[in-house]
Amino acid sequence: MKRIAVEVLLKRIAILTNGFTQEVTENFLNQTVEDLNEQPNERSWSAAQCIEHLNAYYRYYIPVLKGRITNSRFIEPGTHFISSPLGKAVYRSVKLGKVKNVKRKLKSPKDYNPLVNKSLSTENVLTEYLAHNREFIDLLKDAETIDLRKTKVPLSLRPVVKLNIGDALLFMVYHNERHIFQAKNALTKING
Repeated sequence: MKRIAVEVLLKRIAILTNGFTQEVTENFLNQTVEDLNEQPNERSWSAAQCIEHLNAYYRYYIPVLKGRITNSRFIEPGTHFISSPLGKAVYRSVKLGKVKNVKRKLKSPKDYNPLVNKSLSTENVLTEYLAHNREFIDLLKDAETIDLRKTKVPLSLRPVVKLNIGDALLFMVYHNERHIFQAKNALTKING
């Protein structure tokens, strides 16, 4: 991402997140539990599994981000944000292409893969996801008070590797976009 005003960046992330909330509310809440849990094939995730995957990431990132924002010593917010090379690589890896297609397939880590990790439950998955989105929007407001480049957060998969909070927020929003798209496709495939 090129240099962007912090206010604009956080607003874009909030708009996308609110769009995911609207998408889930309008297109997923009216589905039957059976349809949400039906996999298009044995190797594909159901819509509910896609959302549970996102919930698993939220369960890690929301408390970590809140803690880093609350305890940041960089309380002088920057006016502009520029992604780090690592951050750009991380969020671009999950970002959809310009025509809203998946540019490349990624293998999900075992802890976050609902086909492998059976502790990832699809019960109440939509309610939990919508609650996480509300928390994430509140977190964006808190992020306005710190320097998004200097405050770092550990990656969920490799905690020794740290992203600045701005890049972590971009990862979260593009990761959500990718799997909401995947969940919609799963429903389309089973509903014809």
